[in-house]
Amino acid sequence: MLEGLITSKTRVKLLMRFFLNPESTAYLRELAAEFGVSPNGIREELRHLEQAHLLLRNVQ
Repeated sequence: MLEGLITSKTRVKLLMRFFLNPESTAYLRELAAEFGVSPNGIREELRHLEQAHLLLRNVQ
């Protein structure tokens, strides 16, 4: 269902991961390895989700 509304498969995977586990956290490279996507690809999708106020970034 989300695939039809959101054109990025990586973005759908990120949304599913975090919305099904709202308390979960992850590092950029961990997500890249999990989804088989470059860290830059993950970074870009996370930026889109943050701009849409769907995710919050926690910089440590």
